[in-house]
Amino acid sequence: MIDTVGYGKALFELTAENGTDTQVREELETVRTALREQPDYVTLLDTPAVATEEKLALLREAFGAMDPMVLNFLSLLCEKRACYLFSACADVFDTCYDETHNLLRATAITAVAMQERQCEALKAKLESITGKTVLLTNRIDETLIGGMTLRYGGVQLDDSIRSRLDKLRRSLSDTIV
Repeated sequence: MIDTVGYGKALFELTAENGTDTQVREELETVRTALREQPDYVTLLDTPAVATEEKLALLREAFGAMDPMVLNFLSLLCEKRACYLFSACADVFDTCYDETHNLLRATAITAVAMQERQCEALKAKLESITGKTVLLTNRIDETLIGGMTLRYGGVQLDDSIRSRLDKLRRSLSDTIV
């Protein structure tokens, strides 16, 4: 079994050493998107029914223009029939990248899309609290009714109307009349 943490960290360390970590991060995202959109391709790369050399040729054809580290990494996973673990390895790479570059990914989940000024204000507030550069994503969940759920760095703050109604419902059900 492939150690996705070890592989992701090793890839990050090699690219950071070469100064190509930013480029490789972007290319890993491109590969991740391509593999997510073509799950049959991953199955093909991991099947023992196709010769390894043939699969490596397919990888060179599809991803040969990318940084050699990306192609070598994909080839290694292909040889071990573990391309299905690519996304998990890329997640570890992203975590290492974010830590090294003092980045924090945050997701604001709202019932309607946030306005640009709201995003900027929230981003500025999080940056002042954490001391990190915040990469904010706004995700829509109409079931929230209103308010916001904020997730960042393993923290979840839920100030949605749905959450408040659930708390009120629990409180009322616990009340003895």
